Amino acid sequence: MNSRESLEKYRVDFPSLNMRRNGKPPVYLDNACTTLVPEPVIKALNEYYTEYPSCNGERSRHWFAEEVTIRTEGDSNKGIKGSRQIIADFINAGSDKEIIFTLNASHSLNMVALGFKFQLGDVVLLTDKEHNSNLVPWLRLQKSGLIKVDYIMSNYDGLFDLDAFEQKLKNRSVRLVSMAFTSNATGYTIPAKEIIKLAHKYNARVMLDGAQTVPHKSVDVQDLDVDFLAFSIHKMCGPRGVGILYGKKELLGHSLHEEDEMGCVVEPAMLGGGTVGDTTYQSYNLLNPPERFEAGIQNYPGQIASGAAVNYVRQVGMDKITAHETKLNKFLTEELMKRYEGTGWFHIIGPQDATKRGGILTFEVQRPNAVGMAEELSDKNNIMIRDGVFCAHSYFNDKFGVGWSRPRSHSEHRMVYRASFYFYNTIEECRSFLETLDEIFRERSYI
Repeated sequence: MNSRESLEKYRVDFPSLNMRRNGKPPVYLDNACTTLVPEPVIKALNEYYTEYPSCNGERSRHWFAEEVTIRTEGDSNKGIKGSRQIIADFINAGSDKEIIFTLNASHSLNMVALGFKFQLGDVVLLTDKEHNSNLVPWLRLQKSGLIKVDYIMSNYDGLFDLDAFEQKLKNRSVRLVSMAFTSNATGYTIPAKEIIKLAHKYNARVMLDGAQTVPHKSVDVQDLDVDFLAFSIHKMCGPRGVGILYGKKELLGHSLHEEDEMGCVVEPAMLGGGTVGDTTYQSYNLLNPPERFEAGIQNYPGQIASGAAVNYVRQVGMDKITAHETKLNKFLTEELMKRYEGTGWFHIIGPQDATKRGGILTFEVQRPNAVGMAEELSDKNNIMIRDGVFCAHSYFNDKFGVGWSRPRSHSEHRMVYRASFYFYNTIEECRSFLETLDEIFRERSYI
């Protein structure tokens, strides 16, 4: 990934990078939101719809249905791994039965929130930088009176405070630790292995929101000993509308019973077709995981294409992806600070060391008329970044004052922007971003 040739080798797989507007190519730096899609993934989607567009073999007994099952669940007799097995291998799950297909990471997080067997007074412990998807479900349960929500505040340099974390655990009321593995606001990755070890010491379960981690670095769920992990396939070159919930098999249920089995920690949040083995007018039996968590007709093309996406990023190499993103972040951070550090109105949010921010660079522009620069970057040179609060309202409300989500008028004096990288981005694209941002700042008389 250090040479231009290796970068170009992968860029040609992405049809969207061949698009032109006003004679200029796209500069896509919004990867923390969603990534671009390569040809092998598009091919897998198209094959489903053109060659075997049906239910799977659990529902129907015919040629098309068998093909869907082979693509999603594999066929050991033919030596074929299905998408569920490919994903299990990717995060080193102990079994593909620990992989549950969902709609996205938000859906995965909500499944645990709605299905976890809480007792009155249990505490769910979060960080101070959670995405709304790992905040609002817990606040809703707190509002109902079932649980209490507590937070670990970052220390002075924006890093995780392990000592404060252990103090929270010592009261023994924390039942679940649910935290963003990597913050989508700052790019900081928490010390997950140490957190999990401490939580288990005090008999708390741990769920990680891995939406900004799994696509960017190697994640080994067995080495981490994490109880639950949520992530989205669309953030790693995959189709939209597919997420993953990993759960340790002993926490998901393991026999044909209703939800009251003693060993089950998480119950299905939705039931219906595909989740039950049998029903009467008075009772039902659930199938074993993962089927009991996958109600109704599934997104078969998305699930199949998810395997293609995971195979693709594995081919690129997770260590290479991590190193390349860090290289881009360091370059862009150094150039931005060289130009604007002394202005007093330009600030990078999160750790100032780019190596601690992975593929995310979030910055604040604290000047009058600071809104609208994302649109200008796009209009001028097809440069795509994100502005606003990135679904982390609580963090920015705490940082900038309650009620602040984004400027309501041009007279307000602050806006936040985020550039986020993936392996197909280049130093040349970063330079284009810098030059265009410079031009905008000059036009606005900031410099």
